[in-house]
Amino acid sequence: MKALRKSPLDGSIFALAATAAALLITLLLRPLLAPNLFLLFLAAVWVSAWFYGRTAGLAATAASAFAVMYFFLRPELGGAAPAWGSLVRLAIFIVMAALITWITASWRNSRRLLSSTLSSIGDAVLATDCEGCITFLNPAAETLLGWPLSEARGRRAAEVLKLADEKSHEPVEDPIGRALGERAAVAVHEHAVLTSRNGAAVPIEHGASPVRDGAGRVTGAILVFRDVSKRRQLEEQAAHAQKMEAVGRLAGGVAGDFNNVLTVITGYAELLRAEIPAQDPLHRFVDEIIYAGERAAALTRHLLAFSGGSSAQPRVIDLNGLVNGIEPMLHRLLGQNIELILLTTPGLGRVKADPSQIEQVIVNLATNARDAMPNSGKLVIETANADLSDAPAKNLGVKPGSYVMLAVSDTGVGMDPETRSRLFEPFFTTKAPGKGSGLGLSTVYGAIKQSDGQVTVYSQPDCGTIFEIYLPRVKDVPPEPAKTRLARGSETILLVDDEDGVRKLVYAVLKSYGYDVLEADNGAAALATYEKNAHKVDMVITDVVMPQMTGFELGRILADRAPRLKILYMSGYRDNAIGPEASTEGPPRAFLYKPFTPEGLLTKVREVLDARPV
Repeated sequence: MKALRKSPLDGSIFALAATAAALLITLLLRPLLAPNLFLLFLAAVWVSAWFYGRTAGLAATAASAFAVMYFFLRPELGGAAPAWGSLVRLAIFIVMAALITWITASWRNSRRLLSSTLSSIGDAVLATDCEGCITFLNPAAETLLGWPLSEARGRRAAEVLKLADEKSHEPVEDPIGRALGERAAVAVHEHAVLTSRNGAAVPIEHGASPVRDGAGRVTGAILVFRDVSKRRQLEEQAAHAQKMEAVGRLAGGVAGDFNNVLTVITGYAELLRAEIPAQDPLHRFVDEIIYAGERAAALTRHLLAFSGGSSAQPRVIDLNGLVNGIEPMLHRLLGQNIELILLTTPGLGRVKADPSQIEQVIVNLATNARDAMPNSGKLVIETANADLSDAPAKNLGVKPGSYVMLAVSDTGVGMDPETRSRLFEPFFTTKAPGKGSGLGLSTVYGAIKQSDGQVTVYSQPDCGTIFEIYLPRVKDVPPEPAKTRLARGSETILLVDDEDGVRKLVYAVLKSYGYDVLEADNGAAALATYEKNAHKVDMVITDVVMPQMTGFELGRILADRAPRLKILYMSGYRDNAIGPEASTEGPPRAFLYKPFTPEGLLTKVREVLDARPV
């Protein structure tokens, strides 16, 4: 039973009412109740203590004592004082009433504590008697089972608890029945599905145990079970994230190694083109090799962006050129059933962003659009200049000013408001398990925010989706530097790289422009070569990722020995692929990313040599 109200005043009123009822019935039935006239008053005390606790029980005791004294133990008018026997009887009544109040209130409080504890825990709890009939359900159990306690009480547990094996869908033996039959705890079943009263299936794990009294007799059983769907979702997300990280590391490693190969291919192709006259038919073949190398370099940038190993390298870019450049890849991504439409605005302003990140943004949005159009549809990519005043800028969450807008729209299934509200949350996905990581749109959001931009989404179910990206427009576009004749040099350079092809290419390029070059294929050999030629070495060019000793470790040792020594680092990897020093200190000031052209190499070498010491 539960207390009707919690108020002490209501408890006192109830105690007085119960006492008055006991008095009235006792007076009416006095001939039948004699000599046990106090029984109904003790009942009033018990009822008051049970429903309203110790305070109400004591109030009923006091009221009952007064009623007993006045109506049943009072001497006749004009008579003597109450006999000692009557006073003893009254004292015994008060002691019994107080004892009933204390025992009842204590039992009631312990039951309330147990009930509130079981009701407040997150796990579902079901209790039965020794016959397997339900005696208790906490709110969590009511929610999972779909049965309120008022309807489930007295039913057999097997009638309410519908369990099946998650893989075979075969019914699972009633754990309550097993616990009562075996008189022992039943181990947790990790692959069970609970079907609630309304037909919803929920994966659970559960365990049952018999309940014993002080003498060790089984008086019932208790089942504890919990919904594990959210935990499994988190485990799947964590496993998927680990898998994506592993794939990303593999992609970053492949991209870094491929950049070494591309450096050799494009480098020798550039040297070959310089030797072949423009009128020679072979010149066109060399141009195609160089063009293919540039496309391959773009692919490695995409791999590095996917792996998360590409640090943001913002520069002023033309979105029209970028969109047109990845159009062939988008056609392959979308397939033949989806029409790709590009609407680029002439005279589009420039933006400052990492081109690899923006390419990845477009690819991620196009991938989502493709999945939203399983049969067919249209994907439209549009660019435009946008001048936002106070009101539109406030609605978009940006500062008023000049922007470039990139819109990606599709004719897919669209989204409801709830999905839109969670769209950019990491790991949130509406795709089937194993079909999506939930990281694509969060990556889009992060990349745009990193470029000081904003992304908005407009969508309705069955009406398609429009993503609009606003990037700040660059006011003063720096002019492209005019090509100048590459300067020759006469300095001595120590070249360190464990890749023979790259080292030979760099050696050939530097030698052809007058530099004296010393070679080493690892850090230890480089230190030995430097010790012999320290008096004439003006600069060190070293790869970063090498076995035994990294380029950064080599550079630190050489810088300690010769603080004014110029050092140029080169690598086909990015931040997290080139070791902890790079990720904590950032790339060195003099750094050359692979793949590079002979012109880029010579320009960077001259820049480092001519730079003033810091």
